Amino acid sequence: MILCSPTPLSMIKAALLAQLHNDLPCIKGEQESLGLFMFTNEYNADTSLLPSLIAEVQHFCGLDANWLLDKPGKKLTQLIRNNVRYQSTDRTVVIFAALEQALRYGHAFCFGGIGDISKLFIERSKAVSHEVHRVSAFIRFSPAPDNTWVTQPKLFHRTADLILRKFSLRYPDARLIMILDNQALILENQKLLVQPAAEFLHYLPCGDTLMSKTWETYYQAQSIAACKNSYLAQTAIPKKYRTWLSEVIL
Repeated sequence: MILCSPTPLSMIKAALLAQLHNDLPCIKGEQESLGLFMFTNEYNADTSLLPSLIAEVQHFCGLDANWLLDKPGKKLTQLIRNNVRYQSTDRTVVIFAALEQALRYGHAFCFGGIGDISKLFIERSKAVSHEVHRVSAFIRFSPAPDNTWVTQPKLFHRTADLILRKFSLRYPDARLIMILDNQALILENQKLLVQPAAEFLHYLPCGDTLMSKTWETYYQAQSIAACKNSYLAQTAIPKKYRTWLSEVIL
């Protein structure tokens, strides 16, 4: 059994150890998913050094993984980082399967989406990136005291912290809060905190509020009456994000 942390570097090292010991990699805390394989010898990927593992894999398995130390390795790291955030129970299985293919057949095989696993690996990474991009474009923050801004978007993946950090670049002195179910994720002074959501819910717009009226006034000022086509404008907004946009006419 090869244990690793849910980080790109640790998972890459776990995949290399899997080639060396012909064993299964696993995220720490998820050992039970291995069944009987959880009772094999235990290896910790976090205590291993990447260059040493690359040399051992080349010597004992005949696999050239030196590309992990170059630009392809950085790209693979980003792909793993996105896949870890993908909301699915089989995300770690897909990641380790894609890593095995990349090590055995080369990074071009993986990056090109050749084969079902590599294709799924690439598609999931794109889905996470698209969510960050789209939600960042459509998100609405409501004002709260002490330069605090609150929002409650509809997220499908674990992208909340990425979105908050993206907005913190625009508003470095603001306290940004994103409500997710019963918890509030808070980004303040580049530090992430988690608190109960109840105390922030009353700052969110409800019904015909000042925030809604402000946006309606803005859109009326920007629109050209002769060219108005609400339904055409809505095609630029994915349907799954429309439910929490007050200015969209459904």
